[in-house]
Amino acid sequence: MIARRHVFHIGGYDPISPAQQVSRLARSLSVFQRTWGVRAGIVSAIDATPVSASWIVEASGPNWSTRTSYEMLRWDDLILEDHARGMWSRLWRSFVTLVDFIVTGTLFRFMYANWKYAGFFLFPYLCVAGFIGCGVAAGYGLVRLTGVSGFPAGVLGAATAVGVGAGLLRLLGSRRPINHVFDDWIFSREFVYGRRPRMDARIDRFAERILDRVRNADVDEVVIIGHCLGAALVMDAVARALKRDPELAGRGRSLCILTVGSTIAKFSLHPRGEHIRQAAQAVAGEMRIPWTEYHARDDAISFYRFDPVMLKRVSRERSGGRPDIRRVQLHDMMDRASFRRHRFNFMLLHYKFLMGNSVRANYDYCLIICGPLPFEEITSPRGGVDRFGEDGALLQRASSGTAAAASRSADAAVAGVA
Repeated sequence: MIARRHVFHIGGYDPISPAQQVSRLARSLSVFQRTWGVRAGIVSAIDATPVSASWIVEASGPNWSTRTSYEMLRWDDLILEDHARGMWSRLWRSFVTLVDFIVTGTLFRFMYANWKYAGFFLFPYLCVAGFIGCGVAAGYGLVRLTGVSGFPAGVLGAATAVGVGAGLLRLLGSRRPINHVFDDWIFSREFVYGRRPRMDARIDRFAERILDRVRNADVDEVVIIGHCLGAALVMDAVARALKRDPELAGRGRSLCILTVGSTIAKFSLHPRGEHIRQAAQAVAGEMRIPWTEYHARDDAISFYRFDPVMLKRVSRERSGGRPDIRRVQLHDMMDRASFRRHRFNFMLLHYKFLMGNSVRANYDYCLIICGPLPFEEITSPRGGVDRFGEDGALLQRASSGTAAAASRSADAAVAGVA
């Protein structure tokens, strides 16, 4: 049973501050308490630096208690700098990115790997195309309305088209995730080409933090969690840590990796993504580090049923591989009304992997980060559904009542993804 744990969290392309992360986690822990009948909460202030921010989470049931040091490895400042760029600079760099991903064949590899993710890539470009279409229609209508012809008609139509298209982008670009997704793809292209030296230096700092905690933290296990693009950064940081200390995994503490909503393949499928491919292979090659990756069909912003190391589609769950691949259903982690309400809120569903579940399921983020079960047990196909009673007590086995009902529910969930 785990009593002390250190969790590293590397988020995706999301400029969330430590205070916002604490607020999100506090809400998740509140849901976690109701769902599992436990007590859980954040019990310390934030200890923040430009590279990381940490705080303490305590959780307990009638016969167990844990203390988790939760450390967020930060790069929100670099994302905010990207968001500050001007509209025309963003559009130009986005166009260069689109051409690059087409010419290198990366977009077509996305289509093979997961057509939904290819749609996510194309989403902002289709929005801009729609804005331009509205501008052209408005220009044509204005020319017809004014009755001008010849060169003045061309100038009026073009000016109207540009003005309307730019106005719509300025109005909706920030309200919808258009600008955000453009910046994400601009970053991805620049990073894969090695043109983000400050990000490269930041990953070195992440590796240093991981090395320090594994060597010195007085804990039972260290869990490194990567979400979305952060999963690729986890690969990079851990590979660098292993290069500096090849015996890192044998330092007496269980070092584990969890990747969720992963987009490692967004770099690995690019011809210039060799360093991420090598990093994932290095992590996979260290057999002493358990690595589990969760996939969900309803998460469109990830590579569902795609092996991030072999870069091949997988047909089912896999245990004993590198990584272990678990398939879960997001609607089994939410009440039905909530899932129906957010069915097409792709961003929210993508972040569901980092939220507390309103229903007991074989994947639960809070149970992984602050529950008493070791990583390899809590990330097994059945997770923790058989191991907790209604009052949050840790059970030795599913014996009766609620535990058996939870077991049947988990069986149905597993069958639903098979």
